[in-house]
Amino acid sequence: MPGKPIAIERGPVRGRPLVLHCPAGLRDCWPRPLAWLWHRLYPDLFDDDDLRLALNQPRYHFVEWFAAVHLFHTHGVRALVSKYGYETHPRKRRLAEKLLGQAGRAYLRRRLEGQPPDLLLFRPDLSAFWFAEVKGPRDRLRQAQLRNHRRLASRFSVRVDVITVCYVSDEVRRR
Repeated sequence: MPGKPIAIERGPVRGRPLVLHCPAGLRDCWPRPLAWLWHRLYPDLFDDDDLRLALNQPRYHFVEWFAAVHLFHTHGVRALVSKYGYETHPRKRRLAEKLLGQAGRAYLRRRLEGQPPDLLLFRPDLSAFWFAEVKGPRDRLRQAQLRNHRRLASRFSVRVDVITVCYVSDEVRRR
């Protein structure tokens, strides 16, 4: 089982989301043993708290982790995966404040409808950041999320990407 995701990247073209193709069998390895492996291989992406969340909520977080690992390998960017607006996640809180400032992080908690996007992406030197919402094969963007994306783009002058992860069967990949 590989630690690095196998993905084909398409888009964004004319506002289309980025599409990542994931081997269907890889999802079957979530969260055990894949979350453990990625946690160990990518300590700059996933901390102990991320691992705890993944193991305690086994139906969730796979597509977000898959996208974070893919973007790390293809573009060299780092990511905070979920919960970066919360006080109870000290590492994420510190990094989010370095990127957004204290007022910017407070904006995430007070001005958005629900959660901020799944990923807070940034360059390793912290010189740039942006957000990404990650959707699995059956997920859809909600209107509140679209409103949040516009608010974030306006408030921080950054883009908010939409990444869709699609599962590809082994039979399709062999052709």
